[in-house]
Parts: sequence; structure tokens; C-alpha cells
Amino acid sequence: MFKKGQVSTEVDKGPFIFTLVALVAGLTVTVLLFVLGKGNGLSVFAGILFAVVTLAAAAVMFALLTDKAYIDDGVLYMSYMFKKRSIPLKEIGKIKFADDVYTVFDKKGVKTGTVNAKLTSIGDVIFTLDKAGVNFE
Repeated sequence: MFKKGQVSTEVDKGPFIFTLVALVAGLTVTVLLFVLGKGNGLSVFAGILFAVVTLAAAAVMFALLTDKAYIDDGVLYMSYMFKKRSIPLKEIGKIKFADDVYTVFDKKGVKTGTVNAKLTSIGDVIFTLDKAGVNFE
């Protein structure tokens, strides 16, 4: 699901569907409570709680869809929120791992981008990088 390249950190169906259901249900219940609640104190309080759940589900959905890394045609693509970076595998100088983040540097030692180490299928991406001869520190 949402696979971009041959080797990719793709979104699992389970978390995606769970987050989507939480988002839709939270939004629906929030709207119903505010529309049908008619100013009742308990319905307003419950509506606020469901609004918080809806915002949390929206944040998780955004992270699920924007945080990814994939390798396609010998190029590593890294995307986090609105930052999209790419570097050919042959130009990667080294990759450092610290605090659950892989930091990618080019051959000149300039930071090119980062990849979240907790992504699903990150092991496949790291294995492919290692197989391509990338230096890990």
C-alpha cells in the first residue's frame, strides 16, 4: 500500500485503517454532539474530547502518509513532512545512526537528509543500502 519504489517503507494497512476509522468516527461524533447537543454541558464536554481525538488521529494520519523513504533506480528518496530529499546511492558518503534516526551524508560530508528508524520495512531499505556498499557509522 502506497509503495513508491522497489524497496520502500510503506504504510501498513492495519495502522492506516485504524487511524482512518478513528479520524472519521471522531469527526462524525464531534459534529453530531455539537449539532444535536443543543448546548447541554455534557455534550459540549464530550464534543471537546472527541475533537481532541480527531486532531490526534489527523496528526497520526499526516505522519503515516508523509514520513517515508524508498529506493528507486539507484536513488534514495527521503521524505519527512514537507521536506523531500534525494541522493544517488553512489554519492552517499556515510550514514550515521543516532536517536532512532539515520542521517545521510554525501561524499563531501554534507548532511543530505534523515530517515526515521522506526518506519515499517526500514530494514529492507538499510539492507539494500548496505548491499550497495554504503558506509554505516
